[in-house]
Amino acid sequence: MKEWKNMTWPEAEQAVADMPVCLLPLGAIEAHGPHMKLDVDNHICEEQCRRVCEATGIILMPTIPIGQVWSLNRFPGTLTLSYYTMIAVIKDMMYSFRRRGFQLVFIHSHHYGNVPAVKQAVRECYDEFQNMKMVILEERQSMREKAREVCTSPFAHPVFWHACEVETSQALECCPDRVYMERAICDYPDFPKDFDSTPTYWDEVTKTGVMGDATAGTKEKGKALTEAEVEAMIRLVKYELKKTDIAGKEAE
Repeated sequence: MKEWKNMTWPEAEQAVADMPVCLLPLGAIEAHGPHMKLDVDNHICEEQCRRVCEATGIILMPTIPIGQVWSLNRFPGTLTLSYYTMIAVIKDMMYSFRRRGFQLVFIHSHHYGNVPAVKQAVRECYDEFQNMKMVILEERQSMREKAREVCTSPFAHPVFWHACEVETSQALECCPDRVYMERAICDYPDFPKDFDSTPTYWDEVTKTGVMGDATAGTKEKGKALTEAEVEAMIRLVKYELKKTDIAGKEAE
């Protein structure tokens, strides 16, 4: 697998000539309950992206480690970029990739809070140039379907799954050194009726940052969940490689 941060500049230049396609992981530093380290999103995302790159031959870019966090911003430990700074950072990266000669760029964020800024940045880049395609790898639905098969605890919320059985399991699979299972707790917030329609800081509904039963997390569940999401991303990458006729051998 080709990893950008481990190359010299001549190696990087040749890597783009051979494979003008890369994957940019986006992370976050935020509270994940008392049992997971603040940077767990970075490690889950990077491991997912590493597996995609290994399976497809595309280049793994360095992870952007701090993202846009609003909902958990009042928790100790959380760091955030503003929405507009996040847009600017992503746009700067897209311009940099274009200068390096990339023709196709994939972006993946495990932290869902980054996604609105990512979409806006990509839209603005498309308005400014069309000689490099950008694709957001947003394949959570495959993971959610698998979660309904393998998870043993109720979901606290139909959309927001945070530091719960699902995310704890993925961390145990992707980065077990970021998890203290002996500190895992079960915490089901009491969501107000307008939680989905009105911006709400999550410390108003949870004092722990956990939304569900983290004690139910296991590495085995994490393997099934992560594989479902990664396999969906691999399918999309291979589809785009064939569709754009880039590096056709790797797309087979």
